[in-house]
Amino acid sequence: MTETDAVRLTRAHIESKFPKTCSACGRVFATLADYLRQTRHVGQPVAYDAEVHDWDHREPLGTMSLANCVCGTTMAIDSEGMPLRTFARLMMWARRVSRQRHVSMRELLASIRRRIDEQVLSERDGGEDRGRRDEQIRFHRRARQAGGRT
Repeated sequence: MTETDAVRLTRAHIESKFPKTCSACGRVFATLADYLRQTRHVGQPVAYDAEVHDWDHREPLGTMSLANCVCGTTMAIDSEGMPLRTFARLMMWARRVSRQRHVSMRELLASIRRRIDEQVLSERDGGEDRGRRDEQIRFHRRARQAGGRT
């Protein structure tokens, strides 16, 4: 498996989670692109199996990435529903690559998340990444000012 394969498989799973609705304010995120524009990642993604050093993937704990909705509610995108074989392949790839690169599993997953985010936003924006990033920065500044959160 290559990193490109890992990004493709992970992205396909994440996109299958949409539409997604915030449980607190009812905001509907129709697509992953909408979600990325209207939320802010919280910390690095976590692979719970790696955290507990359990590499037997017959009953995985899974992975999770958190983000805050503009209302402040924390939302999660996880590996639930991913075929067990795909999950196991991805985790074995991530374990091998994190060791090769001398990075933590969280750092590796964060880099995969960044690649997916960049792909999704650049495709949707028609290549206007800089303008979209500026818009996201303004969005998050307004959210901080409104709720005092960073």
